Amino acid sequence: MRYTQKDICRAFDIKRDTLRHYERLGIIEPEVDSSNGYRYYDDWQINLLWDAKRYQSMGFSLAEVHDILHGDSLSDVQARVSGRLDRLREEQVYLERRISLISSYSMRLNSIEERLDRYVTEEMPALRFVPRCEVHELMLSDSLAASGAFANANLALSIPCAHFPSMDGELYYWGFAMLEEWYDHMGGPEEGSVSIPAGSALLTCVDAGERWGFGRHLFDGLVAEAERLGRKPLGMLCGYLLTRTYDEDGRYHRYVEAVLPLEE
Repeated sequence: MRYTQKDICRAFDIKRDTLRHYERLGIIEPEVDSSNGYRYYDDWQINLLWDAKRYQSMGFSLAEVHDILHGDSLSDVQARVSGRLDRLREEQVYLERRISLISSYSMRLNSIEERLDRYVTEEMPALRFVPRCEVHELMLSDSLAASGAFANANLALSIPCAHFPSMDGELYYWGFAMLEEWYDHMGGPEEGSVSIPAGSALLTCVDAGERWGFGRHLFDGLVAEAERLGRKPLGMLCGYLLTRTYDEDGRYHRYVEAVLPLEE
């Protein structure tokens, strides 16, 4: 049988322009009536369209679909499908990590008010901190630029973080923190990043208020609480930016989860 464009568009629920696009890519080759330009499709073209739609549903591009349908050997098709399966599995792992991070973020975001200036001890996972700037001075060394580019490419798996490498002074670094196992799995650069070891930590939420800076004073309450508990700080402080808001009076707020690692 021969079918018109209208028949095919109705059967496959596609637009005429889409059908013509398949033709331009060489996925299908309808019979063209030279007298009026009408296109007709036989059963073979319909089969090709069904196959094309199936491969598209697996995530193949139309260019890849063309190669699969025209001239690939069985081993080539097997390799292409296996490769696509491997990519989807990688995407699934990435998606699961994003879900985990967003789930944790949602839980912490929803509990900000009840955790403000209250203290709790938690076991924290190992993190990799990727600095972007020292205080507010952008760092441009090659190793830091590579780490920064990696952080930018994987922001969905990162947490905005202010990191104080020592308990003394006001110096801090601004950047992104990521679970170390994720960082290593995705091949983040070794140079330009800082490992924050897993272990016990004292946490609280604070309102950082004004727009600029994360003054060391934000963490005074944590240090005092650690002393009260008789726990010794490890000598580093972290602040994870949870969100920024304005209140009804127009005042600016930055809610930060402040973390003080403790010696065991």
